[in-house]
Amino acid sequence: MSSRRSWDRYRENRFRWLSGMTGGLARRMLVWILAISAVMAVMATSVQLFFDYRRDLSDLEQAMRYIEENQLPGLADAAWNFNAAGLRVQLDGIGHSPWVAGAMVRYGPNQSAELTTGVIDPGGERAVEFPLRRDVGGKVVVVGGITISPNMRDLYGRTVNRIAVVLATQAVKSLVISISILLLTSGMITRHMTQMAEFTKSFEPGKDFTPFTLRRGPHPPQDELTVLADGLNDAYRRLFTAHEFEVRHNERLSEEVALRTQELHQAHQALAKIAVTDKLTGLLNRLGLEDAFAAELAQAERQGKPLAVILTDVDKFKQVNDRHGHQVGDSVLRDFAAILVREGRSADFVGRWGGEEFIILCPDTDEERAALVAERMRASVAAHVFPVVGTTTSSFGVAAFRLGDTEASLVKRADDALYRAKESGRNRVARG
Repeated sequence: MSSRRSWDRYRENRFRWLSGMTGGLARRMLVWILAISAVMAVMATSVQLFFDYRRDLSDLEQAMRYIEENQLPGLADAAWNFNAAGLRVQLDGIGHSPWVAGAMVRYGPNQSAELTTGVIDPGGERAVEFPLRRDVGGKVVVVGGITISPNMRDLYGRTVNRIAVVLATQAVKSLVISISILLLTSGMITRHMTQMAEFTKSFEPGKDFTPFTLRRGPHPPQDELTVLADGLNDAYRRLFTAHEFEVRHNERLSEEVALRTQELHQAHQALAKIAVTDKLTGLLNRLGLEDAFAAELAQAERQGKPLAVILTDVDKFKQVNDRHGHQVGDSVLRDFAAILVREGRSADFVGRWGGEEFIILCPDTDEERAALVAERMRASVAAHVFPVVGTTTSSFGVAAFRLGDTEASLVKRADDALYRAKESGRNRVARG
């Protein structure tokens, strides 16, 4: 009972944490949206203002070129004629340009006379000076000069006003978009997440399972929330099924343990097989043959069943190794082993006794039948074409179990028979 109360208390705390996290998620989303919008607004404003400022500077340069090309000739004529009134009219016309803050004309002997309009800052930013030239008898003469101070103050003012307008516009737009996204997120996502959290709180294994349904009207859209709700239902349905399975079928655990034990036993058997398998040929090795000998000898001793042993090797195998090398010799042994397995019977034990010697242990087989098996093997070896070596032969010694035989005595008689086969000219079967 105490454990159940602890579980309920944990679920309650978990639900409260999820609810708080939902609210915190909305706040964090708003902060991030505002931050990203602010950064993007600053970047967009900077780019826009840069190009606006460059355009204003271009307009200023065009205004200066216009003055130079269209108004300076009139100023030069008035300066040549010492026409102060004409100079004033021309200068006032230049001063009325929105791009000019002030201008000053110098004329007369040594350009000592001056006329000004507006605010003059000869050393100011972007101040320009133009000489007043006039064609006199085919010769160009400088009759004065003009200094123009651009209206940078208004240019900067326009730039500042643009900054204020763009930033205000971007701020309002970002705020409206952020609040809209927040409201949409809250209405379309977070309230449904809260509903899902309530569902998780209500679920208890063992009670009847009621599928979760989003409160989104009679024809809800098929979107990610629908997929999430379906996944939630599927997860809890599987939890419910798993709980029922655990309650009603706990005994399957024992079956699973038994199955795993069997698999472990099979793995041990596989390892044991590796331990008794010859690496070169894949046949039984000496250890595996000794185990087979022990079992078959015991059965022959108890039940009186016949048992025969065939001992064989490749004739003149040492010459194969000496002439062609051990790799070719290994290839010959593998082919030889494959022939023995192919021509042997399913109940026979075929193994490598050592070096180039192989043993075939034939259960429930007398000497006559074993000799027939050996003869079939001998003929197959003689007919086989080995890589590099070509054809070769093999000799066989056959011995049958006698009461009181041991592994050593039985193998000894088969070995003596093999020796006689070698002495008789090889490529033959001899009985022991």
